[in-house]
Formats: sequence, structure tokens, C-alpha cells
Amino acid sequence: MALSRRELLGYAVAGTTGTGITATARRSDGTDAPDESESGVGQNWQLGGVYARPAEIGDTAVTFRAAVESAYETDYEVEVNLFYRPKPASGGGDTTDAGAKWRRLATETGPLADDIYLEATASGLEPGRTYEYRAEATLTDYEGQSRRVSETLAVTAGDPCSGPSTNCLRVETLAPKTNDAGSEVTLRGSAKGVDAYDEVTGHFFYQREDGEKQWTDYVELDGDGGSSEFSVTLSDLPTGSYTYNAEARGEGGETKNMYGEGREQQFRVE
Repeated sequence: MALSRRELLGYAVAGTTGTGITATARRSDGTDAPDESESGVGQNWQLGGVYARPAEIGDTAVTFRAAVESAYETDYEVEVNLFYRPKPASGGGDTTDAGAKWRRLATETGPLADDIYLEATASGLEPGRTYEYRAEATLTDYEGQSRRVSETLAVTAGDPCSGPSTNCLRVETLAPKTNDAGSEVTLRGSAKGVDAYDEVTGHFFYQREDGEKQWTDYVELDGDGGSSEFSVTLSDLPTGSYTYNAEARGEGGETKNMYGEGREQQFRVE
């Protein structure tokens, strides 16, 4: 059932962790976005929450996610677009420089009631350069103004902690240490981006060959300097070959409950 204008105006902003369908984004041809789609211009409350966040930040590529969500059942169709641009040298609204124009990265349409999520990667970026990004949602079958634009945020290529990101924590699994008798094994890991969160804890997953995966207790990481090493010592392990990896969890700050995971290392107990 289509909602009335009064009902549409009553949309609440839904949380970003709600359930919904994941739409496969149609990658755009990179055409410029119209200047009128600036964040904060012509905003309407006919849509639910519209969000944009980076999913992964690399040296020359950034993967972005966009979402539009509604707390009500509706028959309307919605189109969601992801935009990005190099941050203008001066003045957020200056688009006279071709390099500072908004570029449409991806687009997707679907039922607003199902919630729409899309993800696309901007590649060929300049390491160390800051890029702005945002999402825009438009009801495609609604008469009257029906646009809503997310907040415009910025991220720096090559800096995983320059914006809210699931990959802000960079975790590395370090080589283990054993005592001379081989009866104790110290699992070691390190994490970068620790200072982006109020609290960061680390732990390890380990598994004996043909055995069940186990995990250690969490240890609190010191965020001074933005990086921290952590370790846990295990004893009286059964003989055999093991694999293990480090994981860290950040809480607070701009994002909540973010995880970083290191690659597997191996050790053997004789």
C-alpha cells in the first residue's frame, strides 16, 4: 500500500544494522552528478535514512557502501546513487575545477520497503589525497520532490582510519615464540589504528590439525602512538601442528564494534 504524504513525512531514520536485501550495484559510466544534488540542498523527509560509508580503504582504491532504509511498508521504488570526488582545495561547493566535480560511481533501484544496499569501488585514486563521498536516494514513482542526500563525508586514500570503516583496524599475526622445552607457545599479534577507538581488545583463534577451533581471552590494547602489540601464552598443548591468527576489536569513537583480522601463522608442538 502506498503511503500518504503525511505518512511519508513521518519516516524515522532507521539504524544501519537493520535487515534488508543486498542489491548488486550497476557501475556507472562515471558521468558527472548534477550540482543540485549537493548535500543539504533540497532535502526532504519522504525517505528513511540515507547513508554512505567506506567499506575498505586502500592506497589507490576505496570501496564505498550506500544504503537507504525505511521503517514503514510502502510500494514506492527508490533509486540509490553513490557519488565521490576529490575534495576541492577551497570551498566545499566549488565545482568549477573539473577534478572536483561529483562523479557517479554506481546506481541501483529497488523497492523502498526492502531497503537497498549497494557497494562499489573507486579505483585509480591518488595516495594521500582526500576524497569526499555521499549517497543520494530518489523515489522514482512519486509525484513531487522526493530526494534525500546523505551527509557528505571525506576519506583519504591510503589512510584506513581517515573515515568510518570496517577495516580501520589493521591487524597482523606475528610469528609465535616457544620456550626451550617447547612446553609453552606465545601467540603474538599487532594492531594499527588503535587510537581511532575508545577501547581496543585483542585475542587469538587457534586450531590443532583436525581439531576444533579455539580462542583465547581478550586482552586490552594500549593505543598510544596508534599501534599496539599483544600476546597470549599457551601451555600444555597436545602434540601436533597448529594454525592461529590474531584479531582485534575496537569499540567507541565514530564506529562501534569494528574488527580487524590478521593472516594465519603456524606452529608445532613436539
